[in-house]
Amino acid sequence: MRRIPILIWVLILLVFKMNAQEKHQQPHNSEKKTIKDPGLELVVSGLGIYAAKEDTLDFATEIHLTYWVSHTWAYGIGYTLIYEDEGRVANEIAGLVSHKPWHFLTLNFGPSISIPDSHNELEVSGYLEGEFNFKISEIHTGPLAGVLVGEEFRFFFGVHLGYDF
Repeated sequence: MRRIPILIWVLILLVFKMNAQEKHQQPHNSEKKTIKDPGLELVVSGLGIYAAKEDTLDFATEIHLTYWVSHTWAYGIGYTLIYEDEGRVANEIAGLVSHKPWHFLTLNFGPSISIPDSHNELEVSGYLEGEFNFKISEIHTGPLAGVLVGEEFRFFFGVHLGYDF
């Protein structure tokens, strides 16, 4: 559990270092192709979450709202509803940093907090996700995969659908 805060701080420092480097880089020509225009993005995903410790597979719905501050960096929030056995629903909130190194790939990372309730305790995890993006008219969609590393190791996969405002 002590590794998670260290991992989160390392990720935050890397983001600020990479962001500072991006601000100092000047485009080589005025017709540089942009990857992503600044603005809001809403992404809804259907997921399968595999918990290795319990050997269970739960389905989930995930919603991301991010604001792209540049063509390659965004910050936002994620909310996940996890549909567990016996009709229970777990809730998680994630602070997101998003990076788009190429037009077809978005990387999301940050801390994730499992909201405590009658059957779940508070858990802080490190969150890392990769989304492959295929543009179809005004929306983008594609597969995604990621991990949550905390007291448990969870792997997730699914499909997302996104819209840029």
